[in-house]
Amino acid sequence: METARRYYPAEIERLESSIASLIGEGRLRGPISGEELYSFLRRLGLAFSMDVKIRIKEHGELKSIEEKFRQSSS
Repeated sequence: METARRYYPAEIERLESSIASLIGEGRLRGPISGEELYSFLRRLGLAFSMDVKIRIKEHGELKSIEEKFRQSSS
């Protein structure tokens, strides 16, 4: 939401008010995942890029894809 706000501050402010109203009226329940929110904003035409980091959990340790490739090639 913070990333979207940097790109579209006025639109996100209106969207937050609308979401709060829907929650208050009981028409929207449960948490909204980041993926759902991103998809919804894209459908509204609010396109923006996200800094995405993919990590792999291996033996209880989080590793970046770069670390995983480095380890598998050695």
